[in-house]
Amino acid sequence: MKTVVKLKRSEIYISVSDVLERYDISLRTLDRWIANRDFPKPRKIVGKRHFLLDAVDAWDCEQSGHEQEHDGETALGMPVASGLVLNYDDLVKALTDRRKDLNLSCIELDALSGMQEGYANKLENWRRDYGRGMGPDTFPLWLGGLRLGIVLVELPRRPRRAKAS
Repeated sequence: MKTVVKLKRSEIYISVSDVLERYDISLRTLDRWIANRDFPKPRKIVGKRHFLLDAVDAWDCEQSGHEQEHDGETALGMPVASGLVLNYDDLVKALTDRRKDLNLSCIELDALSGMQEGYANKLENWRRDYGRGMGPDTFPLWLGGLRLGIVLVELPRRPRRAKAS
């Protein structure tokens, strides 16, 4: 029998390698941040340094000038930004709605994400003549520009297939 332990967000720790990957920095830079930039102090767990996720997120928000959001539904302790996505149309709509919620134009999203100018507009209008679907290189850029991640959940039953038109 598998035991499931539910942790509160305030109890989740991330490793040094997770922090290095999150900020794309070296270990030396992380040590400087801890010493000089008020980065959260690590805790030793089984002889290795780990950081409280809440503290890292709070530091991140402080550095960027954004307030930390914790109202509403959460997944893995982070705010849920959309409803259920079952197909590509749902995904594009959710990403478009998120852009609008952030009050970003498509060109601003292009600049934030590192996509070429006009690309977000093409992605959002993929069914039109000038649009296009996303590929594996574009997907992480689009998500990153909108400050989103993907959490997969198991559905209680298999979704219905779309009827052929």
